[in-house]
Amino acid sequence: MPMYTVSTREPLPPANREALATAITDTHCALTGAPPIFVNVVFSHGIPLDPAVNVHLLANVRKGRSEDTNRVLTGQMAERLWEILEVPGDRQKIVILEIPARWVMEGGEVLPEPGEEANSKWGWQTPSTSPEPTVNKEQIANSEQIAGERHAS
Repeated sequence: MPMYTVSTREPLPPANREALATAITDTHCALTGAPPIFVNVVFSHGIPLDPAVNVHLLANVRKGRSEDTNRVLTGQMAERLWEILEVPGDRQKIVILEIPARWVMEGGEVLPEPGEEANSKWGWQTPSTSPEPTVNKEQIANSEQIAGERHAS
């Protein structure tokens, strides 16, 4: 279900698109426990971005995860954009748009709410046994530092 849209003014080289699609998928799955088959990454170019932004990442994800999880997800995606595209944090715009799970279907079935995956038809497990994947204080601190760097211009 997660749909990530990477928007730029100019087309990204195929190697960058492949590396970024893999990194976004791996990052999302590691943090949420979602199966990689559900992660979609779309690239668009020729988009009129804010002059201060070189890359825009829109993350459409299921609603219901904690603010800490979303903060870590944002921070880790910012790191991936820097590593692969070499776009500094202050030239990135990352937006998380939360969608209620009941609005989404995969294979003709409505997706479960976050934390209810193990009891669903899908039966996948999140990274921890708790309904919300564990986000540790170091991940939060790193993400807050990255977010602070993004706004320090």
